[in-house]
Amino acid sequence: MKLNKNKVTLNQISSLVEYAFLKNYDVQKDINFKSRYNHSDDYGEFHNGKLESYVMVNSFKSQIFNRKVKMAGVGYVASYPENRGHGDISKIMKEILLDLHSSGVAFSNLAPWSETFYRQYGYENTIYQKSYVINPEMFRHYKVPKKGKVLRGKWNDRDLQEQVLNMYQVQLESGNERNTVIRQKWWWNRLDSYYPGRFIAVYVDENSCSQAYMFYRIINSQFCAEEIYFSSKEGALALLNFIGGHISTCTNFKIIASEESMIEDYFPEQKDLKITISPYMMSRIIDFAKIASCINFGGANEVNLEVKDDQICNWNNGVWKLTRDSGEIKCTKTKEKPNYSGTITNWTKVLLGHLTLSQAVNLELIEANSSNMIEFVKGKVSFYDYF
Repeated sequence: MKLNKNKVTLNQISSLVEYAFLKNYDVQKDINFKSRYNHSDDYGEFHNGKLESYVMVNSFKSQIFNRKVKMAGVGYVASYPENRGHGDISKIMKEILLDLHSSGVAFSNLAPWSETFYRQYGYENTIYQKSYVINPEMFRHYKVPKKGKVLRGKWNDRDLQEQVLNMYQVQLESGNERNTVIRQKWWWNRLDSYYPGRFIAVYVDENSCSQAYMFYRIINSQFCAEEIYFSSKEGALALLNFIGGHISTCTNFKIIASEESMIEDYFPEQKDLKITISPYMMSRIIDFAKIASCINFGGANEVNLEVKDDQICNWNNGVWKLTRDSGEIKCTKTKEKPNYSGTITNWTKVLLGHLTLSQAVNLELIEANSSNMIEFVKGKVSFYDYF
């Protein structure tokens, strides 16, 4: 059931969150928890007057290529151990998905504790992170830029903040982002408090034009760039040189970047990099038509896609005709035979994840029923948010 926002309910939510997530402090005094709670819808199940299970939902908008759509971030999924197995979370998740659909939300993202667990509600891996563990000696190859400079500070530096916001917005509007959060002010501020001791480095060229930024922290002699963005080679090299300026004080170096990042090609010795790609977030398509109409495709001008076996959001089931007209994609139900068929989870992999349609067909995740071959534009996820 959807919970009321009152002190009595908050006290019960707090007790459950503290127990389930091993927080040995009062979460009501935690600005990170409270900022999310103040912008959330809350769901739970009571037994004998006690809140036994809880899920938090935060509303955002996300950029999918040239469209802005409603997205729900799901988190703080919790039950007391003595209550597990009673089906509370299943009941709550189904109620949430129905409510989100009624509110016009196109899809949901979450960070899974178990991929298998959330897959039963239609979620699938869509966002992956690429991390680089770097031999410190590699940074000796980089030199201070002959032109331009790196500015360093913290989030409360209004000038740096504005430059970061501008670069973030430019990339959002590039038409190449497929599942990227449009960060609201309260969320930007929460990111700063959630990662204590965070610094910003911004590279500006000789014309004072911002070309790159990075958020980083130094913890126990490890330098970790937790978000990095650059629009030019010059900006990338300037940030790498800046990181290298810490080799006398840091012994470990790590960069977390987008899955599509090719920053390794700026290193002269790639063998001294340890590169890993890991699943980060799962997504659940709530409104197939809204998502499909955001994503362009090449090949034929129209194609029929069949969604099968969506047991919760059953309005997604059926055959959908995608028609491309002057760059616009229209998605409508049809009684025609499908060109491609798949479950909602596998369509999520293709439409919101990195998997191409041809790869999905080769993996036998999507069934090709005709020779009407198309391929969806993939785009990338440049920035990461954790719910």
